[in-house]
Amino acid sequence: MKKILLLTAIVAFGLSNVNAQDSKFGVTAGYTNITEKASFEGDSFSSSESGFYIGVLGDFTISEKFHIQPEVLYANASETNFLYIPVLAKFMVSEQFGILAGPQANLILEEVVEGFNTLGIDITFGANYDINENFFIEARYGFEVTNRIKDGGDLKDRINTLNVGIGYKLSLIHIWRCRRRG
Repeated sequence: MKKILLLTAIVAFGLSNVNAQDSKFGVTAGYTNITEKASFEGDSFSSSESGFYIGVLGDFTISEKFHIQPEVLYANASETNFLYIPVLAKFMVSEQFGILAGPQANLILEEVVEGFNTLGIDITFGANYDINENFFIEARYGFEVTNRIKDGGDLKDRINTLNVGIGYKLSLIHIWRCRRRG
């Protein structure tokens, strides 16, 4: 819980310098592949499940080349439900292409066996491409840095995630103008 509060404080502080005219909100969805990797004393095992994700995002312009992109994503793979909360820094390499990186909290929404953490923290990186002003595609990979096993000693268990999808976003000004017309 302390980690989530710290992450929230960092986001709030970072968004205090946002240019509201260039900020956008949107939705995203796509393919997810969730891999669980366990290791113990040099032996390892992994299994992967595929599914989908769907969520909402904000794209807050800090400068012409730098954006902050917080998201809330729901993912399902093999009947297991996850909630992902990434807060990504986006460096715009060109007008349409950006590199993403940042922390991501991931939460298993199912009951788990005793001694297994439902909350994990990832380091996420990827790229996105703006097809036009509203539509974009992106791909990213999250490496979990926390151990899912409580007091596991040499036993380690991590969940890594690949997301590939498409999204749609609108500027705040466009949303405001549509509401005034409606």
